[in-house]
Amino acid sequence: MLEAFVVFLVVATLLTAVFQIAIVFGAPLGAYSYGGSSVGKLPTRFRIASVASAGIMVAIAGHYLAQLGVFQPLLDSVGNAVVNWVLVGFFALAAVMNNISTSKKERMVWGATTILMFFASLTVALSL
Repeated sequence: MLEAFVVFLVVATLLTAVFQIAIVFGAPLGAYSYGGSSVGKLPTRFRIASVASAGIMVAIAGHYLAQLGVFQPLLDSVGNAVVNWVLVGFFALAAVMNNISTSKKERMVWGATTILMFFASLTVALSL
């Protein structure tokens, strides 16, 4: 059962990374990201931020893949637990920020997703 939460987190973070990479390459997704402040193709500063966001999401997916045994874990059990709780905080912040966005389109796409990611990460942190 716990594996299902971890798989969900891997899929969700990788799909988020793909979304961010699409922004980097100029996809007109401004209404769905960064508060919807730039409709259409995002300015360079947001596209640079999307490079960092994509990298972070891939790293998070790698962390959870290591918990599934796909990759060799880099951390001991204590370090792993600390990172899991840091990720709970990260996903809680993401859920808050996406759900208070002034962009209705952003809230529609990311609101429920980030809440589910938060609860899945909380479940993983509590279980391991």
